[in-house]
Amino acid sequence: MKQLLTIIISLLIFPAFSQVSCFVTVTPLDTIICPGDSVQLTAVAAVTSGGQSFNFDSGSLPPGWTTTGSTTFSTPCGVGPNGSSYFWAATAGSGTPTVTTAGFDVSCGGNVVFEMIYSVQGGSTPCEGPDLANEGVELQYSTNGGATWISIIYYSPGGFTLPATPASTASVATGVTPYTTWNNFSATIPPGAMTANTMFRWIQLNSSGTCCDNWGLEDISIQAGPCSSAVVNWSNGLMDTNQFYVSPIADSVFIAYVYDTLGVLQCVSDSIFINISGASLTYDLEDTVYVYCSYDSVSAEVTNLANSIEPFTFNWSNGDTSSLTYFYGTGISQDSIWNYVTVMDACGFTFLDSVLFIVNQTLTLDSLVAQPSGFVQVPNCLPSGIVQAYVSGLTQDLGFAQYNITGPNVNPGAINVNGTSIGDLPPGMYYFTVTDDVCTLSDSVEVTSLEPPVANLSANIDAGCSPLSVSFTNSSQNTVSYFWDFGNSNTLNISNENSQSATYSSSSQVMLVAYDANNCSDTAYLNINIIECGCTDISALNFNPSAIQDDGSCVYPVPVVVAPNIFTPNGDTDNDVFFMKTEFTVKLKLTILNRWGNLMYEKEYDLLSPGLEYGWNGLAPSGNEAEEGVYFYKYMATGIDGAQIDGHGFLHLVRD
Repeated sequence: MKQLLTIIISLLIFPAFSQVSCFVTVTPLDTIICPGDSVQLTAVAAVTSGGQSFNFDSGSLPPGWTTTGSTTFSTPCGVGPNGSSYFWAATAGSGTPTVTTAGFDVSCGGNVVFEMIYSVQGGSTPCEGPDLANEGVELQYSTNGGATWISIIYYSPGGFTLPATPASTASVATGVTPYTTWNNFSATIPPGAMTANTMFRWIQLNSSGTCCDNWGLEDISIQAGPCSSAVVNWSNGLMDTNQFYVSPIADSVFIAYVYDTLGVLQCVSDSIFINISGASLTYDLEDTVYVYCSYDSVSAEVTNLANSIEPFTFNWSNGDTSSLTYFYGTGISQDSIWNYVTVMDACGFTFLDSVLFIVNQTLTLDSLVAQPSGFVQVPNCLPSGIVQAYVSGLTQDLGFAQYNITGPNVNPGAINVNGTSIGDLPPGMYYFTVTDDVCTLSDSVEVTSLEPPVANLSANIDAGCSPLSVSFTNSSQNTVSYFWDFGNSNTLNISNENSQSATYSSSSQVMLVAYDANNCSDTAYLNINIIECGCTDISALNFNPSAIQDDGSCVYPVPVVVAPNIFTPNGDTDNDVFFMKTEFTVKLKLTILNRWGNLMYEKEYDLLSPGLEYGWNGLAPSGNEAEEGVYFYKYMATGIDGAQIDGHGFLHLVRD
């Protein structure tokens, strides 16, 4: 890559003769280039005739110069730079103070050099200096005989320069400033001013009145001249040339020699060193950086780069591409990480370096533990949870160790204590923070709730007739003691879950209060209902239509059986079947025997079955008609309540 370097240097030149001034400006000044690059050397030189250096030692202006405002050529405010008189703008309010030169041939450029001072602001007249931003002196030039003026530079009362007088009226100076002593100033003649007839003037455009804002001027030198006034020869043998390119292969030195048109050496430039860059970059970079918290960060920066050519590029192993980078902890309390950077200069030379990033966190939150809280039941059963933190490795040289526990469930919470332990906590999440001189650690822990007491009871029967005996089972959980109220005026305090019993003649509500070890309680209830009891069987003699439950008291009538003594099974449908009339009978078993004891008929009847026909129709088991005569019968009758009666007798079978 080829580069063209241009840097301006202004050299103060010694005059060969007291009547002649010589100057030369060479570009570039001492510089470094990359191997293979070219550099353009340029000399701007002029030899000026005598009479271009001026002072006011005689107490008057040089010929062709003018001034405005109330001015003085003396020493009203102390000794001047050379011990003689100087120009003094004594009362700025009496017209605009100016000093204007005659015209000069400055075609080849150069410098305007002069001595100037501002009085200290707040002094006595005529030595009271400017303080507002627009009360300074502006150096101007004109190329049309003074018809128009263009600013070269403005010297602010604050001790700094600006391109031109500002519009601001703010105060910029109090007391001593860089400009409140005599100073030598050198202003470069701008390209627009490089003509054969250029005038210069110093002007103060604004002031606060006739009393104030005073300044002085002395020893003015127009160090410039016509372009044809100088011949430049070079130390490398080039003659009569102001500009040339060179591609040195080694470090080289160049000097410009300035001659007048008669061939007389007038001045010589300083030596210009053009050095070939090598891998010679120097810089500063810390070898090791530290953090003392595992999540902290620290910066590292390549600084003081020198002995090489800009621009520089940087490539860090973490991806950063500027001279400054940051290393971040990963949460590991003791860690070391190598980080690398490659620096490259404009010539392409690269330099690899490294930084060791060490995390040295000694602060340790060893553990954060919690004890569950009992069931909370105000006012008897209060919170009982505990949070305890264990911390080690504190750095507290400054006595800065702080601890905080807060919660529940939000941070910060309603509970906020500075310490490592706290008790009587309700259930919830709690947050702990420890801070020492260098680090902060945080963690959280949950205070859980012990299982609450649960009362539970059951009964073998919960409704019945009076007197009703009931057995109760206690199946409560997380409890240790109990209070029974059986609802029949009987109560019991007991410390076990044994079953209990009670007798009831009326409906009642049973209450069981179950307590845990912290005297927290739960209550359960059970209703025992006494109902109206009696005979609920409508067939009973003592049927009670209001009874809900049968109490076994039903009384039933005795079965009634009436047997005829004769029947005539002759098919005339009148008394053709032998049967018995019954009352209060649900079953009947009938047996008939002949006089020899032979079974003629036997059958059991369910009298509750509708439409049932029963009885002996006079046929023998063979199906033939039985003979007329006397027969023996017997029966077994079952009543409504299951009671049985039996009976027997004789009957006559007649067919005619």
